[in-house]
Amino acid sequence: MTILWFVVWLIADAIGGREPLLFDPINGWTATLILAVGLDLSAAHARGGKRNS
Repeated sequence: MTILWFVVWLIADAIGGREPLLFDPINGWTATLILAVGLDLSAAHARGGKRNS
């Protein structure tokens, strides 16, 4: 998910106007990056929690 976000951001940054990742205040690109990282981490946590005995 995070790699997909990065590819979309690179394309949008190259085609559209320059949009830096700002953390103070958080802009739209940074908010979606935080969301993508959170989804990646929660998916890894959910898959790793099941054990076969």
